[in-house]
Amino acid sequence: MLIREIEIPFMQYVTSLQNPVTDVAAYVLTFLGNELFYFLMIPLIYWCLSKPFGIRLVYVFLLSVYTNSFLKFWFAVERPIGSEGIQSLFVASAEVGSHYPYDSFPSGHAQGSATLWGMVAITLRSRAFWVFAVVLVFLISVSRLYTGLHWPVDVVTGMTVAALILVIFVKTEKWISGWSLKAKWMAVFLVPLLMMVIFPASEGINYGAFLLGAGIGYMIEARYVGMKISKSWLRKAGALLVGLAGLFLIQEGVKAALPQNLLTGGIRYGLIGLWGLLCAPWLFVKMRLYSSDETQRRRKLKAG
Repeated sequence: MLIREIEIPFMQYVTSLQNPVTDVAAYVLTFLGNELFYFLMIPLIYWCLSKPFGIRLVYVFLLSVYTNSFLKFWFAVERPIGSEGIQSLFVASAEVGSHYPYDSFPSGHAQGSATLWGMVAITLRSRAFWVFAVVLVFLISVSRLYTGLHWPVDVVTGMTVAALILVIFVKTEKWISGWSLKAKWMAVFLVPLLMMVIFPASEGINYGAFLLGAGIGYMIEARYVGMKISKSWLRKAGALLVGLAGLFLIQEGVKAALPQNLLTGGIRYGLIGLWGLLCAPWLFVKMRLYSSDETQRRRKLKAG
């Protein structure tokens, strides 16, 4: 391929610049674009900062990583790892997919970080934050080249796909928000099921199951719990610790209790989604870390 004839010498040069100082920076940037960081960041936003933004982020981000996994499976491009003259660092960060090493295109780090920080920037509408987001996404994306884990076209495509997803979000957000309750319930079931039918590999099943659990959880929580995030950072910290402990127990507990296959993987991710958007908020209210719509209504009646 002509593009590889250009990319290989470029990657050989970029990876030749590796040194202990910039390797540390690349390691940090790698963490800011991997699954563990998102595993911490998205619950932090939903449980501690903003439910309305959190639910939008859950759907947009999960649809983005689903799209990324589907494209990786469809194109099956081999990573530059092991190519002559290209030195690869932190290879473990690339071994998370089920199709490694044929999962290079497009870059998940580039697409995921662009989606996450792009969503935050769109919501905050701050020029300064836009600059911060663009610089951070650029650095995370460049780090995938520096570490020899992706080709340049992977990174560019990842950011482009994220930009398209964000444009679609901006154009459709008001329309979707205006759907009737019945239409929203239909979407809660149909979108994840369609995702699993279109992409019946482990990633498609897991992401679809997560959205199914999360969507059902969100709708039930909004109707019967109505968690209100406290202004106290101490209470927020308590909620975050309790919530993450629950996520960890589900993640590891289901793994230990059931054999690993497509079905049990889907069950695990579905339970994680249900925990994050229903069970954890309910528990926060029961533990009196947060109030709810009902408790706030009672306080107003007493005050009146």
